[in-house]
Amino acid sequence: MKVQAAYIFALTRTLRDLGHDPSALVAPNQQLDEAGFYKLCADAIALAQDPSLALRFGSSLHLGSHGVFGHALMSCRTLRQAAEFLMQHNPLRADRATVRFSFDQENVILTMTPLADLPGERYFLVESFFAAAVTAIGELVGSDLEGCRIEFAFEPQMPVEVYERYLRLPVAFGKPANRLIGPRAAADQPLVAAENAVAEMYVRQCGALLRERDKTVSYVSEVRRVLMGARGRIPNEHEVARQLNVSGRTLRRRLYCEGHSFQDILDDVRNRLAKAYLGETTLSIAEVGTLLGFEDAANFRRAFRRWNGCSPQCFRAGEGEAAFEPPVSEAGVLAEAAP
Repeated sequence: MKVQAAYIFALTRTLRDLGHDPSALVAPNQQLDEAGFYKLCADAIALAQDPSLALRFGSSLHLGSHGVFGHALMSCRTLRQAAEFLMQHNPLRADRATVRFSFDQENVILTMTPLADLPGERYFLVESFFAAAVTAIGELVGSDLEGCRIEFAFEPQMPVEVYERYLRLPVAFGKPANRLIGPRAAADQPLVAAENAVAEMYVRQCGALLRERDKTVSYVSEVRRVLMGARGRIPNEHEVARQLNVSGRTLRRRLYCEGHSFQDILDDVRNRLAKAYLGETTLSIAEVGTLLGFEDAANFRRAFRRWNGCSPQCFRAGEGEAAFEPPVSEAGVLAEAAP
């Protein structure tokens, strides 16, 4: 699986902030798989020789840095739903760490157990995970994490105030496990997206994409990932190319070699999202069209009829396709490419 470019950028930016030149470790816009990224982390540790590297790196990762996974978290209705999604789609591979979400009588607890260390820094994954988690949760709730604390199962490798500066929470060491602990009532507090009519559907779609992330990656699937991960306005071809760190011309050429065009993929994504909105929400036809980037409802109706041979109203009434067809996974686009 390819690692989010934002992770690589955040790590190299952290090295620069520490006064180091990361160009010897990774080329600009270089794409890495997970093994390559973990090697980059080990090389960064050796270059920086700074125990705060993991905390700095993790705290610089915002929700948008996590791609589709981050967008799904932004659509969750509560922290409980976000935590359950994290359990299903942990960004850390299972051979690197396990993540667990649990309760006791008073607290909600997020526990991370590392199963492998990075050369030169035993606690890099733990520290970067919790720094990123605190940043993400703070964005979700829109405020500092009141009443929370972090416990580590190791002894501090630097002054405690350094940990608390980046984690922005009280920190204790030498505890039985690595965990973030907060008040139980906070787990079911509504988040910003609680009134979003398509939030639940968006989380399911992102889950389908993430379940397929370890399958063969192509430019078709990468374009689909960017389009499906967009919030609000759907990006155009130039914007998608920029997110994939290629020129528009290169993107068109590579899609052509895979037998598709950007418009093919855009139409397919729009069509499948349209069916999901019509089948799973009570949004009006005009609202669905707006979500999909159509200037007016008439344009959306014409496009939907071209794609499906029936109007959006007929489809919603069950007079079009016999049953709702859920969006395809990241590995497939258009009928002939589906697994």
